Amino acid sequence: MKIPKNWAAKKIVIIGLSRSGFAAALLARKKQASVYVSDAADTPAIRRKAALLRKQAVSVEFGGHNVRFLEGADLVITSPGVHHDAVPLRWAHKHNVPVVSEIKFASWFCPLPVVAITGSNGKTTVTTMLGEIFKAAAQKPVVCGNIGNPFCGETGAWRQGRVIVLETSSFQLQDTVHFRPNVSIILNITQNHFDHHRSMNEYARAKAKIFANQRPSDFTVLNFEDLRLRRYAASTRARVLFFSKKYTPGLSFRRGCYGACWLEGTRILGHWNGRPRVFLDIGEVRLKGMHNVENIMAALLAAQARRVTPAIMVETIKDFRGVEHRCEPVASRRGIAFFNDSKSTTVDATVKALSMFADGSVMLICGGRDKGSDFRPIRRLIGKKAAGVVLIGEAQKKISAALGAGVKKFFAPTLERAVENAYRHSVSGMSVLLSPMCASFDMFDNFEHRGRVFKAAVRRLIKS
Repeated sequence: MKIPKNWAAKKIVIIGLSRSGFAAALLARKKQASVYVSDAADTPAIRRKAALLRKQAVSVEFGGHNVRFLEGADLVITSPGVHHDAVPLRWAHKHNVPVVSEIKFASWFCPLPVVAITGSNGKTTVTTMLGEIFKAAAQKPVVCGNIGNPFCGETGAWRQGRVIVLETSSFQLQDTVHFRPNVSIILNITQNHFDHHRSMNEYARAKAKIFANQRPSDFTVLNFEDLRLRRYAASTRARVLFFSKKYTPGLSFRRGCYGACWLEGTRILGHWNGRPRVFLDIGEVRLKGMHNVENIMAALLAAQARRVTPAIMVETIKDFRGVEHRCEPVASRRGIAFFNDSKSTTVDATVKALSMFADGSVMLICGGRDKGSDFRPIRRLIGKKAAGVVLIGEAQKKISAALGAGVKKFFAPTLERAVENAYRHSVSGMSVLLSPMCASFDMFDNFEHRGRVFKAAVRRLIKS
């Protein structure tokens, strides 16, 4: 679709009053459009947002979708997580009303280069790391998107000489039209969001939209270890940058790979446009785990694409401590350490977290709202790494059944009780790890809220 020139003559309907929907409504009003927001839920938080928007002359309905509310719409903007079968989206498709995501709507007005990051796991770590690298390089990054502050909400920071570092989810990408980042990154694609996507192929296609409109002057960073992503290299017009845990011939310049990096021993090596590169020694970085080595390699390639000098990249990565709610050390008591990995909402993320611990040394707290995941593949690893599992939330029974009889299991009605149970069944030298494998919305506002509750429970336990 063409970008409208006279927004004042347009009716824009926004579906979902999340943070993204709220920010999109304010941006649309700034452009003087007539704005209508519709949300199926009715919560105190939605009522507060509705009151604020109504003061900006935005029409708001909540507690259900009324089709008459949508009539006359010129554009529908959908918030992340709104299902494709939602009534307003079905209506829009039936009446040929364009549907775009919040990030696409924001991109129409953004004059800055965009580095966009997606993947099933590691998005927030890489997004935050790149923000720090670009800050050190004086590129004045605006870090936004799925990381917590919407793209539409950052319009006040769109000044010349800056760069957008944008974390994107499959929900956001699925409804993008002509979205074109200058640098795109797909870290990995593993089982996730099957409560929203109908199949793995649909989920992967949504991720692939991140590079669909890139040009030969742009860059696409892909994980060579992921066979699906390796094949995606043939689908992008951008210059391909591969990262890999080991070197293979497919990483050579002669085979169409513009740049690459891989691990040899403890050193990250690679090439850029055929010229050899030595990036850094992973023994010098604070982040641990092979998954973080992959995150570092992706960030190195994206920073190189933005012409950051090697010295700045390396020094920033060496000092990077990670992000909150991602294998975050919280405290210890009587030799028992507590780690907050609340951002782990997939089985694969918990696999990566458990891999950082010694065999039999973990009391794992997991559970929450199931996203259609298959928990059986992690059974063997949990049996190896965990002395026991404390289950919480709606997915308790499903996870318990998937783990079978070989794993010692406990059940807790709240996260606070789970912390107490995990500590009671631990001994000195062990770790209590919150790594849920599930969404948080059955018990909490979001994964950040879940992580804060966990940390507060740990601190109360320490004081007691």
